[in-house]
Amino acid sequence: MLSFFIVAFCLAICIILLCSEIFRQRLISFITNYLIVLIIFLLVIAIIIYPDESVNAAYIGLMTWFSIVLPALLPFFIGSELLIGLGVVKFIGILLEPIMRPLFNVPGEGSFAFAMSITSGYPVGAKIVTKLRSDNVLTPYEAQRLVSFCSTSGPLFIMGAVGVGMFQSSEIGIFLAICHYLGAITVGLLFSFYKKSKKARPKMGIQKNYLLSALRQLAKSRRESPSFGILLGRAVKESINTMLMVGGFIILFSVIINIFDVIGLIDFFTGVLLFILKPFNLNHSLIKGLITSIFEITIGCKMVAEASSSLLVSKIAVAAFAIAWSGFSIHAQAISIISTSDIRVGLYIFSKLLHGALSSMFVFVLYPIFSSLFQLSKPVFFNSVDYILHQRILDNLKLSVELFIGIVLFMLFISLFASFIQFIIGFFKRKGRRF
Repeated sequence: MLSFFIVAFCLAICIILLCSEIFRQRLISFITNYLIVLIIFLLVIAIIIYPDESVNAAYIGLMTWFSIVLPALLPFFIGSELLIGLGVVKFIGILLEPIMRPLFNVPGEGSFAFAMSITSGYPVGAKIVTKLRSDNVLTPYEAQRLVSFCSTSGPLFIMGAVGVGMFQSSEIGIFLAICHYLGAITVGLLFSFYKKSKKARPKMGIQKNYLLSALRQLAKSRRESPSFGILLGRAVKESINTMLMVGGFIILFSVIINIFDVIGLIDFFTGVLLFILKPFNLNHSLIKGLITSIFEITIGCKMVAEASSSLLVSKIAVAAFAIAWSGFSIHAQAISIISTSDIRVGLYIFSKLLHGALSSMFVFVLYPIFSSLFQLSKPVFFNSVDYILHQRILDNLKLSVELFIGIVLFMLFISLFASFIQFIIGFFKRKGRRF
C-alpha cells in the first residue's frame, strides 16, 4: 500500500507541474505530448523502487520468448516471406479468389494470411497482411478487412496451454478454439461491408481457367523475383528483426504487469469494475483475471481459470474474451508491424474488441450443447507457466516446422480442389448451352 502512495505522490507532482500547460493547450494535444512521457516516467520510478521484482519479471519474459515464442514463430515468419517472394501465395490466391471474394470481400491471397494466423497464432497474421499490403497485393481497404479477422491465437495455445494446462480439460480447450475461430470468421464477414462501395483492384490476366491463370502468375513471379539466395537472406533478416521486436514487447509487458500488480493498480481497477458489474454477481478473482487479461493474455487466462467463480460458463466466456482480445502486449506487437503500412490502428483495435465480444457470445450460445462433454482431469502440463518456460526448444521448433509444411500442403490441395470444382461447373455450363 505504501508503494502505491509513493507512485501516486509522484503522479500528483507531475500533474501540478503540468497544470498550466493543460489550460494553455487543448486536451488532446496535451495527452499526445505528455501522457506517454508521464507513463514512462512513472514506470521508471516503479522499476527503481522494485528492482528485484522487475528483474525477475524480465527474466520470465525473456525465457518465455526464447523457449516458446522464438522456435514456434520463426519458421512461420521465414517460410511466409519466402512463399510470398516466390509467388506461391499469388498462385494460391488466384485459385481461392472465388471463395474469399464473396465471403470476406478480399482477394484469394487472404486465405494464406488466415491459414497462417489460425495455425501459428499472434502476430503472424498481422505480419503477412502488412507484407501483402506493402507488395501492393491488397488495397488499403482490403488490408483493413483482412487484418480484422486474420489476427488470431493459435490452437496450441488455446487447446494446450489454456484448455489442458489451465482449465484441466481438453474438451474446454476445443470448445474455446471453436468459439474463437467462429468469432474471427464472423468479424471477417462483418468487415466485408467496410468500404464495400470502393471497387477492388481488377485482377490482371485471370481467365475462366483459374489453374492456368495461377500457373502463368507463378511463372511471371519467378521471372520478376530475385534469386532464391537473395530472397532467403531477406526473409531471414526480416524475420529475425521481427522476432527481436516481439521479444522486446514480451519482456516489457512482463515487467509492466508485474509492476501494476505490486503497486496495487490491478486491484484498484478490479475494485472499480467490481462495483460497476455488481448486478451481474461476478466475484473479485474473476474480474481481476479479466483486468489482467486486458494487458497480458497468458497471465490473465491463468487467473481466470483459477478464479473461484461457481459458474463454469462465466469463466470460459471471460477466457474466450481474453484470448480474442489478446491483450495490450499482443496489440503492441501487431501495431508496431501494421503501423509501417496505411492500415488504421484504431479499426484494428475495434476489430479485436468485437472479436472478444463475439467469442464470448458464442460461448453462451453453444455452452448448452457442449457442456455435457466437459470433463475435468489432471492437467497434462502440471503448471501452465512451467510448461511454457521449460518445454524443450527443439520440440517447439520441430512442431512449428511440421505445422507450417502441413498447412502449406493443405492450402495447395484446397486450391487445386477449388480449381477442379470451377472446371467441373464450367464444363457443365458449356455442355448445357449446347443442348
